[in-house]
Amino acid sequence: MARYSLNPDETRFLMELFEKIEGMTAGSTSMYEIGSSIGLEREDARQIAENLMSEGLIEIRTLSGGIAMTEDGIEAARELGAGKGGDTRSRLPDGPVLDGPGREAVEALSAFLKVHTGELQLAFDPLAELMADLRTIDAQLASPRPKTAVIRACFESIRGVLEATRAGEELARVNQLLGNKS
Repeated sequence: MARYSLNPDETRFLMELFEKIEGMTAGSTSMYEIGSSIGLEREDARQIAENLMSEGLIEIRTLSGGIAMTEDGIEAARELGAGKGGDTRSRLPDGPVLDGPGREAVEALSAFLKVHTGELQLAFDPLAELMADLRTIDAQLASPRPKTAVIRACFESIRGVLEATRAGEELARVNQLLGNKS
């Protein structure tokens, strides 16, 4: 996502907006509602919305703070992994080397977890473990032949961290990638 320089709060805001309006330009919602759902004060939500408007990713729809995504915003959110993490076809393959669809599923879930990690309010050790696993996944994805077993082990570890925190959607997406029932 080199075209846009988004900070973590802007990324979370964009991803939350995408989920709320189900990735449609016709959908709109309150910038304050989106901000509140990711733990932001009204003024911070307004500032982030203005920043995303200046990037051309969202647009104002009402004077009371109603916003919508532009086509560029939807594309940017999808590049960050929005809309892919819950796809029932997104499962980690069994082969020794990660294939194209498997790679896409791993990249999408990894991006989703990076965006939503701050919401989990993890203690230091579980957070360090989760971040180390995500860095290991990134290292494997940088390889021309990413090893499925290494990536699977990382997601099993992440699953353990998420189970201890009672994370809802994050855990469901990891279980889905691993082919677990939840």
